[in-house]
Amino acid sequence: MGAPLAGVTPIMAMTFFGFSLGKKLQQTHPQEKLRAHQVFIAGGLSGLCTAIIVVPAERIKCLLQAQANSAQKRFSGPVDCARQLFQEMGLRSLYRGTVLTLLRDIPATGVYFMSYELMKEKMTPHGGRVSDLSVARILLAGGVAGICNWIVAIPMDVLKSRFQTAPESRYRRVADVFREVLRDEGPRGLYKGFTAAMLRAFPANAACFLGFEVSMKFLNWLFPDG
Repeated sequence: MGAPLAGVTPIMAMTFFGFSLGKKLQQTHPQEKLRAHQVFIAGGLSGLCTAIIVVPAERIKCLLQAQANSAQKRFSGPVDCARQLFQEMGLRSLYRGTVLTLLRDIPATGVYFMSYELMKEKMTPHGGRVSDLSVARILLAGGVAGICNWIVAIPMDVLKSRFQTAPESRYRRVADVFREVLRDEGPRGLYKGFTAAMLRAFPANAACFLGFEVSMKFLNWLFPDG
């Protein structure tokens, strides 16, 4: 749990920063309402921004999780894992799986934010404001967004995890892991862990978006001219 716990705060901060930046780059004025495809683009930029933190954090997490099912313990914890990887091949080793992470996160994060904004819009009463949605509706919108995100992300997540935990010499290219999964397990192999991901997706992301909305309201109250 050390690696994800250490990474979750900066990752989520970068996620929402990237999304906010993506929106601002497309707006002509701060109150301009973006279309669905523009929200998707802003979310995709968010997925790109977070890669600098996500890739090494997930590389370490995946190696430690794989080690838990092995009799041989190579790493004593996340710090030791990062140290050994860096000593062996430098930053290249820590950032192994970058392409697959981007192929996962850019479209999945785009869908994540797009589905959240669409859900909020659909649940807003006629003549009401999105900012006045109840806690229950924010939780529902966030939970649905989490499910949509993982429906898109799971195939690439499976490939990424296998690529990041495999010995350096096992796969020469990203496509090699894709061919191996299809050969050995068929298309169903790309959705391994689907049930577990769905069970986590709704509550985790419902809480995430509620925390974000509450934080933004507090900051807007604290710094009304910010």
